[in-house]
Amino acid sequence: MPANITIVGNLGRDPETRYTPNGSMNVTFTVAVNQRGKRDASGQQQDQTNWFRVTAWERLAEQLDRMAQQGWLTKGRTVFVSGRFEAREYTGNDGQPRTSLDITASEVSFVGSNRQEGEGGSSQGGQQGGYPSGSLQGAGQSGSGSRDQQGGGGNFDDLPDSGDVDDIPF
Repeated sequence: MPANITIVGNLGRDPETRYTPNGSMNVTFTVAVNQRGKRDASGQQQDQTNWFRVTAWERLAEQLDRMAQQGWLTKGRTVFVSGRFEAREYTGNDGQPRTSLDITASEVSFVGSNRQEGEGGSSQGGQQGGYPSGSLQGAGQSGSGSRDQQGGGGNFDDLPDSGDVDDIPF
């Protein structure tokens, strides 16, 4: 039975946009969530990474696709994701049992600095900062229909197609 979950992690790959046979858009990406684990025999802390497969549908998928096309949602970007969680068991190609940690996103937000990792403090393309900040929200796969964005964050429908991020309305 699906439960609600909220995670903060880094995109493991650029988002992929797909369409179902009936024409519904969905965007999928993976998010790596790191946590400090127990100490090993030598006393060193061991980091553990959990990978989540995130899928967004309808309005949220459209917004994420647009952000990806404009270069704001790329591999390595830190994001906050909230949605329905389900752990699925399956058998891998090697015959071993595996678990897929799946989230159907209802909200995705950018986290941290507005500069890309590895820029060394310089701005990208002469712009101040590399990403807008704000929250993208949408309805899940449940068929409840699109939900207009409410509350915090900006209106991502008004994002400029290109140019200075200072023109972003939030």
